[in-house]
Amino acid sequence: MARKAAKKSAFKAGMYLLETLTAGMYNDPLAIYREYIQNSADSIDGALKVNPWNSKRINVELNPIEKSITISDRGAGISAELAADILSSVGLSSKKNLNLRGFRGIGRLGGLAFCDQAIFRTKAEDKDIESIQEWDCNKLRQLMSGTGKTTYSLKQLFNRSTTFYQENGKKKAGSYFEVKLSGVQSFRNHVMDIKKVHDFLSVTAPVPFHPDEMSFAKEISEYLSSNIHNYSAYDIILNGEPVYKPYSDMVKLTSKGHDIIDGIEPFEIKINGTAVAYGWYGKREDLLGAITKGQMSSGIRVRVGNIQIGDNHLLDGCFRESRFNSYMVGEIHVDSADLIPNSRRDDFVDNEIKGLFYNEIERELGLPISKQIRLNSRLKSKKETPTVQRTSPVIQPTIKSVENNKLQKAVKQVATKGNSVNEADLLAAIKKECKDCPVLRKLTKNI
Repeated sequence: MARKAAKKSAFKAGMYLLETLTAGMYNDPLAIYREYIQNSADSIDGALKVNPWNSKRINVELNPIEKSITISDRGAGISAELAADILSSVGLSSKKNLNLRGFRGIGRLGGLAFCDQAIFRTKAEDKDIESIQEWDCNKLRQLMSGTGKTTYSLKQLFNRSTTFYQENGKKKAGSYFEVKLSGVQSFRNHVMDIKKVHDFLSVTAPVPFHPDEMSFAKEISEYLSSNIHNYSAYDIILNGEPVYKPYSDMVKLTSKGHDIIDGIEPFEIKINGTAVAYGWYGKREDLLGAITKGQMSSGIRVRVGNIQIGDNHLLDGCFRESRFNSYMVGEIHVDSADLIPNSRRDDFVDNEIKGLFYNEIERELGLPISKQIRLNSRLKSKKETPTVQRTSPVIQPTIKSVENNKLQKAVKQVATKGNSVNEADLLAAIKKECKDCPVLRKLTKNI
């Protein structure tokens, strides 16, 4: 007997779904900044299509006294006709397949779990009406606490917690979108810690390289811009100060030393002959030792829309030893519709392309870099064995007989290196100081 379809669906979305989409969505409360900034970036991109000179500035203001966070942009905004529907939708987005960063329609809800009130204001270009939606987050939490006997559907919960209205917006020219969270608090108050927010934005948000700190900033930006169709950086201003990516020419090592980035290596990640990502990594002068975590530049990072996916450990498994990833600085920018960030943006949605992507990173980067690190380590061990005091019988008497000031200087320079000194170092230093001289000829003749 054929089944008879019910006339009306029994499906209902309960109030606890909203809790999952707010407090339950993010492991790190700082992720709310990423959600609002990626929406701002998408809105700015929309405005740039109409006006190429539109501002790319995103303002982030933290007010510890008022316990408020304000994030605003001069992007396309939302028209008065569409604002009520767009601001009132949950898990519904018109951004699908538009190569935009936010596409699930839930990022706007991120801050609700960490404030007493959330207000969204927006206006489209050449429109007089400003649209405002207010969330009473205290009431929202009270309704979801379960202390009462009443349970609500998602729609009922929304209607009891929000207010939408419109007013004349002539006093505010142009288009814009603004988020203001008031009464902000979180565990250990991380979301109001300006230093933590700055560090989070510098590694996560689509900000530019610092032109004075990173000599290869222009080279990297030009390479990415020429290959990735939606690559862009935005002027994110945190309490009046611009935020930049944390890369610089010098890296601090966990071994208490330093190393220099003396060039970059651009590369492609291909699957079945088609490029799905483009990236770069810094070529260290002396590839020995991991980069300290405090510098925030360690590890090859993965980005989509110039926003970080996961953290600096996402690609650890692509190296022979996971610690080898922390020897590197660099980025991989994904440019494929088949590699889809998951809701938390801590990895990609599981599919066949994801597996092939990580396999190619291991083959193209992880294994060759791991071999180079191990080779450098072995060479260093061999080089450290001889010392100045243990040089060969040929060199030792020659050192003692040196009278020339330049030669004395060369010997002194080499000797300060301690146990890393060997005959090759000494010869190189002498040659550098005095080029062709009797002592140098004697050394090279007898060795």
